[in-house]
Amino acid sequence: MSTVACAATQPADIRMGNNLEAAAAPPPADVLVVNKIKTNGNLPGNLSFLDLASGKVAAHVPVGREPHEVAVSADGRYAVVSNTGSSKKPSNSLSVFDVEKRKEIHRVDLGPLWNPHGLLARNGLFYFTAEGARAIGAYDPVRNRLAWVMSTGQDQTHMLAATKDGKTLVATNRGSGTVSILQLTKPDPLAAGSWKETILPVGRNPEGIDVNPEGTQAWVGCRGGNEIAIVDLAQQKVVDRFSTPNQPIVRVKFALEGKLLLATDPWHGELLFIDPTSHQTLKSLPMGQGCEAIFIEPDGKHARIGVTTEDNVAEVDLATMSVVRRISAGQAPDGMAWIGK
Repeated sequence: MSTVACAATQPADIRMGNNLEAAAAPPPADVLVVNKIKTNGNLPGNLSFLDLASGKVAAHVPVGREPHEVAVSADGRYAVVSNTGSSKKPSNSLSVFDVEKRKEIHRVDLGPLWNPHGLLARNGLFYFTAEGARAIGAYDPVRNRLAWVMSTGQDQTHMLAATKDGKTLVATNRGSGTVSILQLTKPDPLAAGSWKETILPVGRNPEGIDVNPEGTQAWVGCRGGNEIAIVDLAQQKVVDRFSTPNQPIVRVKFALEGKLLLATDPWHGELLFIDPTSHQTLKSLPMGQGCEAIFIEPDGKHARIGVTTEDNVAEVDLATMSVVRRISAGQAPDGMAWIGK
């Protein structure tokens, strides 16, 4: 009897070990999605770890109140979420994640830097705007410290873009009708006097912004004027602008290696496909109310649009200019970032 019991026990133990290993392996995920869970800034939002292949959420992790944007470090180790809050109940923190562990490891108190919003990673730092403080800051994830702050002196410093080398930052100042062009003048971006700011009027309520692949221009969606302004970064002046009739643009993003410009109009719930050469709108694609965030997948062939009001992320095939799938990533999805290998 003991021999039979031993023979039966050994395979069972082996099977149990395999099951435990399988259970310990986390579900796959390659995209981060910020979910605002909009309640006028009263409740925490969360960060979704999303698997594009299956369209399933591997994990929801709580963050601060009404988060808006997320960025990932170049080495894929860290992710940072800006906990913006609302205008009536502003927030002032960043949620810092260990991406591999899918865990918030720091909640950074920004003190008087209210309403952190625009966010990007360059040269080992996370740069962010602080709308309520008229400022731009930089967070060092390795040392876990607020490393640098610079006042823009402009109202509602909102979204942030940069050249690939990180030597030029451009922020939209929504309340002042300007952009702040920051140019690095010293090798160390954290040294005193290392950035030179130029304030440039661009139009009413500038919000969405992207730098072209060549790093020579910033394209700015001016939602208050239904137009897009083109800024020459070397000359530091507006060199062109064109109308988007009855289309208040809140986000712009280059795709197909600069051959296409995507723009979102959340009021009409549309995604615009714009020819950067002719400035003509090739197509207006219905997305749903509250469409804002634009995320280009690494394959360069697909875009993800956060449809905030309707609680879905739309997958867009850029070749056919059509929606091919919608994913439920969470409530009021907004900013996105890639963590896949």
